[in-house]
Amino acid sequence: MDSGNKYERPSHPRANANILEILTFGWIYKLFKTGEKRDLEINDLYTTLNDHLSSSLGRELEEIWKNELDNAKKVNRSPSLIKALVKMFGVKYMLYGLLHSVVEIFLKMSQPLLIGGLLSYFNPNFSNNTHNIKYAYMYAILLALNMLVTLVMYHAIQIEILHCGMKMRIACCSIIFKKALRLSKTALGETTVGQVVNLLSNDVNRFDSVVIFINYLWMGPLQTVLVTYFLWQEIGVSSILGVAILLL
Repeated sequence: MDSGNKYERPSHPRANANILEILTFGWIYKLFKTGEKRDLEINDLYTTLNDHLSSSLGRELEEIWKNELDNAKKVNRSPSLIKALVKMFGVKYMLYGLLHSVVEIFLKMSQPLLIGGLLSYFNPNFSNNTHNIKYAYMYAILLALNMLVTLVMYHAIQIEILHCGMKMRIACCSIIFKKALRLSKTALGETTVGQVVNLLSNDVNRFDSVVIFINYLWMGPLQTVLVTYFLWQEIGVSSILGVAILLL
C-alpha cells in the first residue's frame, strides 16, 4: 500500500447525533450496515472527532501544565500532573461519576425492592383482591422502567467515562511526544528509547482502566451501608455478621 495515498473519509456521525442516537448508539448503525454488505475499507472509517484530536488536547493540557509549574514554583512544591489533569477533566468526570452513582446506588439497588413488592402479590398470606392486583401491576411497570433506564444510562455513562480516560491518555501522549522532541543531547544520553516507548505504550494506558474503577472507591462503602440496612430490615442482627464475613 502506498503510504502517500490520501483517503477521503466520511465525517463522524457522533458529532451531529441527537440525544436518542447518543443514548442508543444509533449513530453507528450505518457503519454496521455497510460491514454487513461488504468488508470495511480504510475510507469507510470516520474522521476523528474534534474532542479527540491530540493537537487540541495536548495544547490544552500543556497550557494547564505550564500554569501548574508556575504555581508550584511560587509555593515551593513539586508540580503535580494529577492536579493538571483534574483541572482539565475533573468537572466533567465528577458529573459522570454522580450519574454513575445514580445508576449503581439508586436504580440497581431499588430493583430487589421492586421485585420483593411484586412477589408479595403471590404470598398466600395476602388476599388477591383488586387492590393487590393494582399494586402488582405498579411494581411490574416500575421494575420494567427501572431496568430500561438502567440499561440505557449505564452504557451511555460508561462510554463517556471511557472517553475521559482516552482523552487523558491522548493528552499525556501528546505532551510526552513534544517533550521528547525538545530533549537536549545531554538529556537524550540519559534517557533510553525504551523509557519513552514504555511511557507511550504502557504507562498511559492505565488511564483507560483507572477511570472505570475509581468511582467504586466511594460508591462501594455507600452500597455496603445501604445493603446492610436492607438486610437488617429483613433478617435482623444476622445481617451484620454476614456483611462482616464478606468484608473479611
